[in-house]
Amino acid sequence: MSMLTNSPDEGGATGEMRHALRAAMALQGIGQVDQAIQAAEKLVERWPEFGQGLSYLGQTLITRKRKFADGLAMLARAVAAAPDDPYILYTSGWCDEFVADALERPKGAHQDVLETAPQLYARARTSMLAALALDPDEKLRGDVEDILDVIAKKTGEPWDEGEYERAAPRPR
Repeated sequence: MSMLTNSPDEGGATGEMRHALRAAMALQGIGQVDQAIQAAEKLVERWPEFGQGLSYLGQTLITRKRKFADGLAMLARAVAAAPDDPYILYTSGWCDEFVADALERPKGAHQDVLETAPQLYARARTSMLAALALDPDEKLRGDVEDILDVIAKKTGEPWDEGEYERAAPRPR
C-alpha cells in the first residue's frame, strides 16, 4: 500500500529498489502471486531495510497466502525500517486488523500467530493513530479513519475523542 514515486532524478540504489518493487507488484497484477512474492523476497534480501519492499511483502503474504505470522513479522520489520512513513503504518495496522478479523471469523486455513485478536486490534489502533499523527494526505487520512472506526466497532473502544480533525467523506 506504500506510495511509490516516479521522480526523474531517482537513481542509484533507490531507483533500483523502487524498480524491483514495481516489478514485483506488476507480477501480482497479472495474477502471478507466487512469482511476485519470490521477487519481493529477493528484493528484501538485497535491501533488508527497504520499508516499502518489506511492507509489500508482508501485506502480500497475509492477504494472498494467509501466512499471517510471516507477514506480520515482515510488517514489523517495515515499521522499524520506516517508522515515519504513514503508508507503512497504515498497511501494518490494516493487516493487524485483517488478521484479527480472520481469527475471530475463520474462513479458511491460515498460518497461526502468537497474538490474540484483541492484541492485534490494539496494535492496529496504535499503528493507525501513529499514521494520523504524521499528518497524511487527505485520501490516506480517510482510509486510516475508516479502519479506526472498524476497530472501534469491533472493540467498543472509541478512537476519536475530539483530538483529530476528520477528513471530509470521500465519494464511494
